[in-house]
Amino acid sequence: MPTSPSAQSLLDQWSQRCRDMLTAWWIVGWVALYGVLSATQLLIWLAAVGSLVLLVVTRGAWRQQPGAAALWLLVLCFLLPGLLSLPGAVDFDRALSTAARFAAYGFAGLLFLRLSPSESQWPNTVLWMTGLLVLWSLDGIAQEWRGVSLSGYPLFTGLPEGHKVTGSMGLDYGPNLAVLSPFLFETLRLHGRRLPVLWLAVPLLAVAVSLSASRYSALLLLMSAMLCGALWVRGRSSNHYWTPALVVVLSMGGLLLPILLVPHLAERLVLLGGSLSVSEVEANAALAFRPELWKASWILFTENWLNGVGLRGASGAMYPILAASEFFPDAMLSRTWHPHLGVLEIATDTGVLGVLGYLLFLILVVRWMLVTNAAGQGVSTTFFCIALLAVFPLSSTLSMYSFPTGSITWPALALALGAHFSEAR
Repeated sequence: MPTSPSAQSLLDQWSQRCRDMLTAWWIVGWVALYGVLSATQLLIWLAAVGSLVLLVVTRGAWRQQPGAAALWLLVLCFLLPGLLSLPGAVDFDRALSTAARFAAYGFAGLLFLRLSPSESQWPNTVLWMTGLLVLWSLDGIAQEWRGVSLSGYPLFTGLPEGHKVTGSMGLDYGPNLAVLSPFLFETLRLHGRRLPVLWLAVPLLAVAVSLSASRYSALLLLMSAMLCGALWVRGRSSNHYWTPALVVVLSMGGLLLPILLVPHLAERLVLLGGSLSVSEVEANAALAFRPELWKASWILFTENWLNGVGLRGASGAMYPILAASEFFPDAMLSRTWHPHLGVLEIATDTGVLGVLGYLLFLILVVRWMLVTNAAGQGVSTTFFCIALLAVFPLSSTLSMYSFPTGSITWPALALALGAHFSEAR
């Protein structure tokens, strides 16, 4: 067995060689694989197991990485409430496996901390990220136009509200593009004046998000544009307010264009607007029956307010409440549901303890995001933005505890912290 110093020396040399490259190709590859979720799941588990092995081989030296303590502090904001919810968990096995997954994020993060791109690599790296976003956007637009995406996936049809564009990412297409959009906005910050053609990617991405028929994704894209624009003006390279304003205007234009051209998108928007002043039945239909999910989740929270019903336990615990609802369709009871509202899901699954942990998590992430932005650290600021969008409190699509959410949130946080603490040394 190698000794701790020699093993650690080889690992440090390998990390330094990665950081000496012109482009952080491993980060580009990881984001590219995010379009194939099973691949990122496998990589995270492999990274977690590899880190555990290296902790043994290096006699614990593997954990001595700048940012490791900060990453584990963020992981514990979710993991500790999850463990405390186990005694009363509705589905103990699922709660335990989800808690184990959060621990895996922490161990895998020990590797991602070492793979953070340097500031010198960042301009080239985000250009490639924008290339991926443009490719995924064209994939979805082609799917709407031809009925089949460039990657060979057919249009998702058979929904009461019409069809959905999914590209190669499935039903998470819209949320994924919105969460990854800070890469595009960072590219514009760095290259927008030198390469004006890059500005065309903003409406292109917005069109693809709009075609996904996810209203929350459209809102999240606008949130991303405004957040990145505010950070852009506040801390780093520009005091010109017209630049972030243009990003927001182009985003809104791209979101509205499909509504004018695709009938069922306009119909859904009209239905949503009308639901605010009509019956509860129509309001539920317009909001995809989310109000009933929110009601059921709130009932569960009030009955289990301290530590919740256990991680991922809301889906099973909600069933009797939804079955008794006069508005929730019987045909939809066979599907597995979660609360479809981020902070409410945390409250339902892990109670007040989970909400307090989540609030601490948000405070820490926002604080570090502002600090790195003020220090001109584009790598960290961008990845913090992505992580914040992935676990946004009002998230109404992906579960806060799902693998798609975790597969982007925790590697992004590890990369952000690794870059930040490496620059701070």
